[in-house]
Amino acid sequence: MDTLDEKCLNCGGSIKYFPKKEIFICEYCRSKFTLDELKNNKEKLDKVPNLEESFSELKDLEGYHCKNCGADIIVQKNTSSTRCVYCRSYSIIKNRLTGVYKPSGIIPFKYLKEDAITSFKDIVKGRLLIPKDFSNLDNISDMEGLYVPFFLYDMDNKADITASCTRVRNWSSGDYNYTETKYYEVKRGGNLSFLNVPNDASIRFDDKIMNAIEPFDYSKMQEFDTSYLSGYLSEKYDVKMTDAYKNVLERIKDDSKEYLRKDIKGYSTTIVKNSNNNVVLNNNKYVLLPVWVLNINYKGKIYHFAMNGESAKLVGEIPVSKFKLFLVILITFVASFLILLLLFKLSGYRW
Repeated sequence: MDTLDEKCLNCGGSIKYFPKKEIFICEYCRSKFTLDELKNNKEKLDKVPNLEESFSELKDLEGYHCKNCGADIIVQKNTSSTRCVYCRSYSIIKNRLTGVYKPSGIIPFKYLKEDAITSFKDIVKGRLLIPKDFSNLDNISDMEGLYVPFFLYDMDNKADITASCTRVRNWSSGDYNYTETKYYEVKRGGNLSFLNVPNDASIRFDDKIMNAIEPFDYSKMQEFDTSYLSGYLSEKYDVKMTDAYKNVLERIKDDSKEYLRKDIKGYSTTIVKNSNNNVVLNNNKYVLLPVWVLNINYKGKIYHFAMNGESAKLVGEIPVSKFKLFLVILITFVASFLILLLLFKLSGYRW
C-alpha cells in the first residue's frame, strides 16, 4: 500500500499541524514550516521516481509499511491516515485519498488535545448526579484527533403545508362559564434554500453524536491538502452516496415543515395534516471535518464523547450515580414531608 509521510525537511522527523499558529512543527528538532514550503518540497519529490516503494508495497490492502521504523501495521479498510503503534509516527495512505475518495475540502483543527480535555472537565464539572471518579483523566482509554468524512449538500425546496388550527376563547357571564372554539384550515408555502447540509459519511460513527456537534463554520473550509492530516487520523467514506442523499432529503423535508409550521401564529393549537416537497439538488461535495474523539472506560463500560474540532462543542454520554440519585430522592422526600408538617402546624392543625 502506498503511504505518504509528512516529514521534517531538516531532520526527517514527524511533523504536526498546529492550527492556532497555522504552521507545521517538527516533533524532534522543532523546525517550523508553512503549507507552501511543504507543497513545494512534495512537487520536487514527485518528479523523482521511487523504485523502492514499488517493491515494498504490501499485497494486503488492510496493511501498510511504516517507512519510519519498518513495521508492518494492520489498519481498518477505511483508514486514510494513521499512526504507527511502534514509533508513533503518522502515515497517510495515498490511494485512499485519490479519485472518488479525494476530498474537495477540509476544515483544519482549530482546537488541540488540551482543549478537548478542558472541555471534558467543564462538561462534567458541577453535575450533581455524576459518579465522583468519572471525571478522572485516567479513565480516558482512547483519545484521537480525527478527520471524519462528510457529504455536504446544497438544495432548494419548494414546500407547502396544510394545518388544522383552532382559536379558543373563554369568558364568564353570571353563573355560567363559556368556551368558544373556532376551527381553521391554514396553508403556508415557500421556496427554501439549504446550503452545506452535512451527513456523516462513516458507518462506524454514531449519527446522533455527529449531528449533535454541529454546526461547523464552513467559511473556514480550505482546499484539501494532505499536509493538514499530519498528526491526526482520518478515514475515507464508506456510506453509500444514495443513502446519504436519502438521509439529507428527509432532514430537509422535516426542517422545511417545521420552518413553515412556525410561521403559523396566533392560534391556540396547530396540527400539520400534510406537507408537499419539491426538492432540487444543486451541489454536493465530499469533505473532511475535524473531530476529537474521547472514549471513557468507567467500570467496564465505554462512554463515547466527541468534540467539534472547529467550534469546541462537546457532546457525550454521562453516567448517573445510583447512590447519589437515591440520596437526592430521599432528601427531596424528607424535605417535602418537613415542609408539609410545618404548614400543618402554622395552620393550627392538631394531630
